[in-house]
Amino acid sequence: MTILFINGSPRRHGNTVTLGERILQDCPHVTRHLADYQLNFEQDQRATHQPQRDLTDDYDRLMRTDFAGATDIVLGTPVYWYDMSGQLKVFMDRWFDSYSHDFPFAGKRLYLLIVGADQPATKAVGITTAVSQSCDWLKMSFQGTGVATADGPSDITALATLPSSCLALRQKILAVTK
Repeated sequence: MTILFINGSPRRHGNTVTLGERILQDCPHVTRHLADYQLNFEQDQRATHQPQRDLTDDYDRLMRTDFAGATDIVLGTPVYWYDMSGQLKVFMDRWFDSYSHDFPFAGKRLYLLIVGADQPATKAVGITTAVSQSCDWLKMSFQGTGVATADGPSDITALATLPSSCLALRQKILAVTK
């Protein structure tokens, strides 16, 4: 079993990554920060004779070296304007490139972490829907969403106990690591 944590925040040391690392504490995993990768926007080539694949950025390398070998994927994002971060959205849009080249998405378990300052459980419903529906389409198993409220740079670090939705995801992850 291999766990891949993808931090979709532009901040490498912010609340989103802190939440992910707390949930994955004592679980062997690899963390990747999308902010460290050059990811181009999706270019829909279906109406052309061009292949549905852009090899000019870091996307293919990230998918082949880390995503392909992972059995469990943890996606983390802050809430930006009632949606996921731009980095995570571009990354997920590019899944179409992989899908069109028979990438092995099926069977992977996916967990979603969302951090927001103002009622993130309510305002992040669209993020959960988008990720869950994407998992259905790609035959991945959506395991649920952990949501935490944070605004200041160390709010997640300061939490004595994680929110129940995050603890529930941690329990699911721990159950598959045994």
